[in-house]
Amino acid sequence: MAEGRVEAIGGWLKEKDGSLDRSYRRLDDIPTTSFSADHIAYFEDYRQRYFNECLIPGQGVEEILQALKELGGTPRNWIDLGAGVTTLFWATGVNAPQAVAACDLVPEALHVLSLFKDGSELPQCYKDGLEITGKTEDDLSAIRSLKWDFHVMDCLKPWALPEGRSGFDLITAIGCFGLAADSHRYEEAFLAAAARLEPGGRLVGADWIRSAAFIEKEEHDNRYLGCELSERCAQRAGLAKLSCQTVGIASDPYYDALIVWAFSRDA
Repeated sequence: MAEGRVEAIGGWLKEKDGSLDRSYRRLDDIPTTSFSADHIAYFEDYRQRYFNECLIPGQGVEEILQALKELGGTPRNWIDLGAGVTTLFWATGVNAPQAVAACDLVPEALHVLSLFKDGSELPQCYKDGLEITGKTEDDLSAIRSLKWDFHVMDCLKPWALPEGRSGFDLITAIGCFGLAADSHRYEEAFLAAAARLEPGGRLVGADWIRSAAFIEKEEHDNRYLGCELSERCAQRAGLAKLSCQTVGIASDPYYDALIVWAFSRDA
């Protein structure tokens, strides 16, 4: 592993010096020559390490995919927050979107996602995801062939996405809001997303609760997470509860459980 490179565990870049650029940009407007080779290597490592082989049952993935399929509607415009490199995997549960946008603070993560999306590789876990949701490889290929928008922005802050962009009838935040430092910042991120949800739209997400060992390793304690918090945020945002469940994770050194939730805005 190169000097300065960190092991790809959480799928996010932990920074202490505020070095990441938090200004809004479109990925297409950023020259690839400005990308960090270490950052690209980190996210490619994460993609291959965790989203490549067979799915491990009982880790909460089944519940997330079923929530997307059963509660996510059939979106015209889907936007995925804190996308990292995983949006195409979660697409195995999304019902025939007409437009896709992916957002992340780190442009290199979106760069890796964009290259993978434009390729033809179909790892085994994607095939497993399609089997869980009863979809086909052609269904996923149709989503993959769409022209995606990639937005570089801080998804834990009020949205920097230009207001001229259309609203969204599916917003996903899978592993995003739980990176907030505390419950107040979680609520800020949740309300910012809910504000861009179209009438009749769905907000679907999941928050992983970290183990004590992982908290010590990365100094990020998110044990404030829970259905009570998510439901309170939804109530403040004027959203109706579709589902919220806590899913235990057995024998994982990094996570104890995850919260899978879905809310809707009245049409």
